[in-house]
Amino acid sequence: MLRQRTLLIFFGILALIIVSAYLLMRWTGPPTRKPLIRTTEASKGNYYTVRDKQGQVLLQTGFPINIGDVFINEDNRVFEICEMKGWDAVARPTSLSVFNQDRNSSSIDIKEHWAVKEAIPAQAAGIHVAIYHSHSDESYPISDGTSSIPGNGTIFEVGENMANSLRASGISVTHSYNTHGPHDSGAYYRSRRTVFQLLKEGPDAIFDVHRDSAPPEAYYTLINGLPTARTMIVVGRQNPNLGSNLDFAQRIKNHADTVYPGLVRGIFIGHGDYNQDLYPTALLFEIGTDQLSRESAQRGAQHMGDVVAEVLRART
Repeated sequence: MLRQRTLLIFFGILALIIVSAYLLMRWTGPPTRKPLIRTTEASKGNYYTVRDKQGQVLLQTGFPINIGDVFINEDNRVFEICEMKGWDAVARPTSLSVFNQDRNSSSIDIKEHWAVKEAIPAQAAGIHVAIYHSHSDESYPISDGTSSIPGNGTIFEVGENMANSLRASGISVTHSYNTHGPHDSGAYYRSRRTVFQLLKEGPDAIFDVHRDSAPPEAYYTLINGLPTARTMIVVGRQNPNLGSNLDFAQRIKNHADTVYPGLVRGIFIGHGDYNQDLYPTALLFEIGTDQLSRESAQRGAQHMGDVVAEVLRART
């Protein structure tokens, strides 16, 4: 009988300790539900729609969007994603301290700050650019009949148009045709090996060229009377080169606004690093959408090459 009572007391104390430890962890430990971090792009015709507090559409994109991401629109107004529900998001005006702007201001006078004022030489001897494609399957259904061609996406052709535009300006280019399938967030880890190879060449800039998924009006414009796909520049906000990469993106957008108004739809500062932690002049370009033709994206890429060439030559 005494032994039974001793065992009951022992197991009772043990149960009390276990329950106390559980409650202590619940009260003092981290939250059981972590915020959802989206890392995979939208697919199957889906896309994110970001609106301001008044309901006006600011951005439509298949690029993964998370709370805290920032979008600098075509007019250089700055918005931060503050709410998300499914494919819909709400953004509020904000500012970017990296530009030493007043925190109450929601606009940036980038045009004056980054104006290309130096004379551009006829040739650009010594300037080198690298281009690659993390999502190497991306294609344009209107022209190609499918949005994905594993291992041989027509995004390579779009990248080649940009490369040829740069070459025509006297800039040397290495355009990598390495593949990094499948099309998922892990593609950025697989393309990292390609980036390391390209960086051995000491490029002045390195670009990861993609195709977005969004309604056609989000990317459509006319340049010189021809249908042309616009570009969204993406900068990762989880990388130590955020400041320099964002500066570089602003240089490009500012000059594009001058020579090809409407070509750059904005700059998206998203969750992740997109291999931009490896280099201070690394950017991701979303050129066109699955709702526009490849030909329009090729025109957009050519114009982006013109812009990048002039920005790089102005720095030498």
